[in-house]
Amino acid sequence: MKKLFLLLLPGMVFLAGSAEAQLQKGTKYWGGTISFNGTLNHNQDKFDKDNVSKTRRPIISPEAQLGWFVSDKTMLGVGLRYSIQQEKTIYEPSGHKSSTLSQSLQLLPFVRQYYGLGNRWALFIHGELAPNYSWWKSKSEDVTTITTKRDLWQYGLAVKPGVVYTFPNKKWSVEAYTNFLSLSFNYMPIPEDNGRQFTVDSGFGTGFPSYFSLRIARYLQPKN
Repeated sequence: MKKLFLLLLPGMVFLAGSAEAQLQKGTKYWGGTISFNGTLNHNQDKFDKDNVSKTRRPIISPEAQLGWFVSDKTMLGVGLRYSIQQEKTIYEPSGHKSSTLSQSLQLLPFVRQYYGLGNRWALFIHGELAPNYSWWKSKSEDVTTITTKRDLWQYGLAVKPGVVYTFPNKKWSVEAYTNFLSLSFNYMPIPEDNGRQFTVDSGFGTGFPSYFSLRIARYLQPKN
C-alpha cells in the first residue's frame, strides 16, 4: 500500500492544474466527515464447542471543522467531533448478555500550514489539541442486572500531514490525512484508581486501519 502511494504521488503532482489561488489571507474554510467503523465477532470455545459468544461493535464519528486563513499559507480553526460506540455480547447457551454504550465529545482547535503543488493540489501539516470528554454506561444481564456508569476527561495532541485537491469549479475540495505519517500524544487521568495513562501513537506502526482519512471541504475566498 505504501508503494502504491509512492507511485501515485508523481501523478498527483502531474495533475496539478487553483489551490494556490485560493490559499490567500481571509479565505474561510469549512469541512466535514462521518466515519463508520465496527466489528462483528463470533467466538467458539475450542474445548467446549457449545459455548459461543457473539459480539457486535458499531462506531459512528461525525466531525465538522471551521477555519480561516491568517496568511497566504497558514490557517487557524476549530473542529468538533462526536463519537458513539455500542458494544453488545451474547453468550450461548447461558443467555448471559453484556452491553456498553460509549460516547465522547472533542473540541479540536487546530493550526495548518499549507504548501502549494500547483493550481489544484496542496500539501498541509495539521496540528491540533484534543481535549476529550468521554462517558459510558455498561450493563450485565444474567440472574441479576448490574449497571455501571463512568465518565472522564483526557487530553491529546496530534500532528499529521495531508493533501488537498480542489475541483475545477473551485467550490469544493477533497482532503486526505496521510495516517501513516501521523503522531499523537494522549494523557488520561484515572481518578478512581488515583492513576494516569500516557500513550504515544505513531503512524509508522502497522496497527492502523487505513492510510488515508478523507474529508469533504470548501474554501470560500474573500469578496473583493
